[in-house]
Amino acid sequence: MNKILLKTSIFSVAAIGLFAIANIALADTVTGHLSTGISGANGNNMTGIVIASPVASPSAGTYDSAQSVTLTASGATSIYYTTDGVTIPTCSTGNLYSSPISVGSSLEIQAISCYPNNASSTVASYLYAINQAAAGGGTNYSAASNYGGGGGGSSGGASLFSKGDSNLDGHVNILDFVVLMANWGKTGSGNAADFNGDGKVDIQDFVILMANWTN
Repeated sequence: MNKILLKTSIFSVAAIGLFAIANIALADTVTGHLSTGISGANGNNMTGIVIASPVASPSAGTYDSAQSVTLTASGATSIYYTTDGVTIPTCSTGNLYSSPISVGSSLEIQAISCYPNNASSTVASYLYAINQAAAGGGTNYSAASNYGGGGGGSSGGASLFSKGDSNLDGHVNILDFVVLMANWGKTGSGNAADFNGDGKVDIQDFVILMANWTN
């Protein structure tokens, strides 16, 4: 009986010892992966890579002249972007970024960073409004055909409402947004929501409104 108990005890101790050794080996393996990075099927290593959305330079905002916008993302294998203000880019759709984006009129740049192992960032949005008055383009309307907003101005300048202030009260706020929505898609001259003076109310006017928002 004592021999059986002795053998059982020896077996139990051996089993415990093997279990402990296995756990130590497993811990070492996991620690090694965490310290060196996990390689994917394509052999790429994600060690030290921070997944972040593209950074635009110059930053979004209102400018008096056309801008050349660069997109950067440290560690990314590629960057995709769109400029129509509607289409959301992915790592297989949109425009593949390869050189600075020329922004000659108000628009929205949406961009995504693509990384090894099919990793990607969230989509970043950058709104640019080009001041047509300073740029010397557009048409200056002396009065709006709807929503009032009179006031003079010389010809050859920008729209009277180029700063997004559709009712000319000195503020760009929810009232101007309502005017924009009420006139969305309309064409023709003299529209209070046609902030860039191009004869139509569209996404570019929305960008100008957002870029000049005050309260």
